[in-house]
Amino acid sequence: MSDRYVFDTEALIAYLYDEPGRSVVEESLRDVRDGSVEGLLAETNAGEVLYLVARFEGVDDKPTTNSLRTADRDLRALERWGIQIERADWRLAAEVKADGHISFADAHGVALAQETDATLIAGADDDFETLPIDVDVVRFREDGV
Repeated sequence: MSDRYVFDTEALIAYLYDEPGRSVVEESLRDVRDGSVEGLLAETNAGEVLYLVARFEGVDDKPTTNSLRTADRDLRALERWGIQIERADWRLAAEVKADGHISFADAHGVALAQETDATLIAGADDDFETLPIDVDVVRFREDGV
C-alpha cells in the first residue's frame, strides 16, 4: 500500500452505515486523521456519497432538505478527518469507463488513484477486477451488500 488512499463511494457508505467491512475502512480513515497517510475522494464519488446519503436519510428513498443537510454534514466530517475532495482527470476517467463495465464514479476514483499513485480502497464490486490502467486496489470486504 502507498502513503495515499483514494476512497471509493462503497467504502464510505460502509463506514457511514455500519455495513460489513466498516472496521477496515475506519482503520484507513484513522490513518488519514492521524496524518500517517493522505486521504482522497474524487469529486464524482463525493457527489455520489452525497446523493446516496440524502436518499437513505430522506423519505421513501427521496431526498429532503434535512437529508441533504445530513449528507453535507457527513462529507464535511470526513473532510475534517483529513479527506481531500479532488478532481480526477476527466479524460483518464472516460478512458477507464470506455474500457469496461465500471461505473462512471468508480472510473473517477480509479483515475484519481492512478494520477496520485494512491491505493484505492474499494468494496467487493467486480468492476475493479480488470482495469485498463495500473492501480493498487485494496478490498475492504469480500462480499457485496
